Amino acid sequence: MMTGAEPITVTISHRLGREEAKRRIDRGLASIRAEVAQYVKTLDYEWNGYELDFRTSVMFQTITGRIDVQEEYIRIELGLPRLLHMVAKTVTGRIEKTGRALLDPPKG
Repeated sequence: MMTGAEPITVTISHRLGREEAKRRIDRGLASIRAEVAQYVKTLDYEWNGYELDFRTSVMFQTITGRIDVQEEYIRIELGLPRLLHMVAKTVTGRIEKTGRALLDPPKG
């Protein structure tokens, strides 16, 4: 399923349990889709149990990935085409920030 070079992997811990983490990710997909709409042509995804497979097209490049939801962490694998590996560090930081926002308890 992954493309090109070795996939980028991001792991984010949480204390929500598997069901709540999946629910938050699922609920957050709408806002993520709206946030990236100006950059991506398509964003398709499908849940298979606690794994979310996704595929998107950015700058005429296809990105594939999977989010694996576990009891105490989520693991995101992202297959970037070689051309987009130049921005891998930026992408990784963005994924971590968005993931933590979805999984952390509300502040205040």
